[in-house]
Amino acid sequence: MIGDGKVGDLSKIKAQNKPTLNDKVTNALRAITEKRASTLTYMIDEASEDDSFAENAIKKYGIDNGIDMRNSLVNKSDLKEFAEKFTSGLEANVYEMETVKATDKEFEVHFHYCPYVNRWLRMNKSAKEMSRLCDICMAGDHAVIENFSDLGFELGDTIAKGNKVCQIKYFKK
Repeated sequence: MIGDGKVGDLSKIKAQNKPTLNDKVTNALRAITEKRASTLTYMIDEASEDDSFAENAIKKYGIDNGIDMRNSLVNKSDLKEFAEKFTSGLEANVYEMETVKATDKEFEVHFHYCPYVNRWLRMNKSAKEMSRLCDICMAGDHAVIENFSDLGFELGDTIAKGNKVCQIKYFKK
């Protein structure tokens, strides 16, 4: 499993996950993302003790996204171009992404809002459940690098664990 095992405080998680972008398109995309979160959560809940099927399925989804990302790049080994593609488009608004660093060696992005967490809160998931669900869902982000032999991935803090932002870092090996 990917996560660090930390569990955040539920009231802190609720307080941290507040959107600042509220336009019609962003909210519509968030609603779709939240529905995806519900579907994944119900499947994982039904599986009960064995989360591996969900993590494996989400990993395959991440690999597919990595293939699409790789195919969209002109220079497949340019981390700055990777960063630009990663944070472009409407999805950047959904998660309120902020590029913290984009160099030839390192790309760090912070997500200031998580529609998954928003849905999990409405589903009355506990802080421990949200932490577990987040770890499973992050398998997709981690798997993106399977299409890039020269990249590594690091997950830092997450909103689901009570932190202010989700920290994702891709780096040159």
